[in-house]
Amino acid sequence: MEYKVIVSSSPQGLTEKVNEHVVDGYTPTGGVIVNIIQSQNRFRGSQHVDTINKLEYVQSIVKNE
Repeated sequence: MEYKVIVSSSPQGLTEKVNEHVVDGYTPTGGVIVNIIQSQNRFRGSQHVDTINKLEYVQSIVKNE
């Protein structure tokens, strides 16, 4: 068995990468994981305005030999 973890910065990119591997015989395992890899709080003066999160989308795949 071969195991890989596919990572992308967008859902569309992850879909494309996983589909390419499916054609090569891989099978997705489990669900998609979304990780916050960077978080930035923004302020106007001393007042918190919002938070910008940079995300990564992750899918594990396996290929049975």
